[in-house]
Amino acid sequence: MLDASDYRRVLDVIRSCAEADEIEDFRGVALRSIRDHLGYERLTFYLGMHPAESLALRDPVSLGLSQPVVDSYVNDYAPRDPYGSEHGRRLFCLDGMACLPEVLDSRLTSSHEEYLAEFLDPSGITDKVMVWLDTGLPVHGYLGVLACGDQEFDRRTLELFEVLRPHLAHLLRAHLRRNPQPDTGTLTSREQQVARLVADGWSNRAIARHLDIGEGTVKKHITRVLTKSDVRSRTELAVLWRSGEHVVELRPAASQGS
Repeated sequence: MLDASDYRRVLDVIRSCAEADEIEDFRGVALRSIRDHLGYERLTFYLGMHPAESLALRDPVSLGLSQPVVDSYVNDYAPRDPYGSEHGRRLFCLDGMACLPEVLDSRLTSSHEEYLAEFLDPSGITDKVMVWLDTGLPVHGYLGVLACGDQEFDRRTLELFEVLRPHLAHLLRAHLRRNPQPDTGTLTSREQQVARLVADGWSNRAIARHLDIGEGTVKKHITRVLTKSDVRSRTELAVLWRSGEHVVELRPAASQGS
């Protein structure tokens, strides 16, 4: 179904993405290039885990969506997204991507129904294609293409991203592998625990409950970890801790205070 002009536009996207210097720049460049060359205006780019385990989407970069919509999804609705259901994750593993009608073609839980009624419909989102960027590393990419109003995606959309997918996955992998491993010798055991949980996509509230400490204490630990690890954000910290060949093992923290 794709013609020569479609392949040229895909190549333009790949060329633009290949010029990005850092992972944050790469994700933003990818979204802008897809908009400019392929014409899709509402896009998201998350980091996450292998779909066989759990999507655990985090650290969104978005284009064409209001920040309140993105924040609402991350803070309140991501755990209820049917894309993260067993059926949705199976589609990723089989096809490398999943479109909304396929994801909804299964028995939905009450939590998934709430997601549709309370988030998807009020946001005006009528269709969605999510593309899994399989990096072969602990950190993966998830590219979301959203339609609003009466718009629905056709087979051409799936074919475009089927062609683009392996190239974006390769570039994302290169950015993830470029980051050095953390110097854990400067971190306390508690700081290592917090760093690992941040890398796994846990919120400050969830970390506080898990470690039985206050959210303010969690924030202080994260600040110290960022400083000691010489990174600027949770995204960079997650990449630093999760993307290398040698995953760091945590030392027992029983003797450490909060």
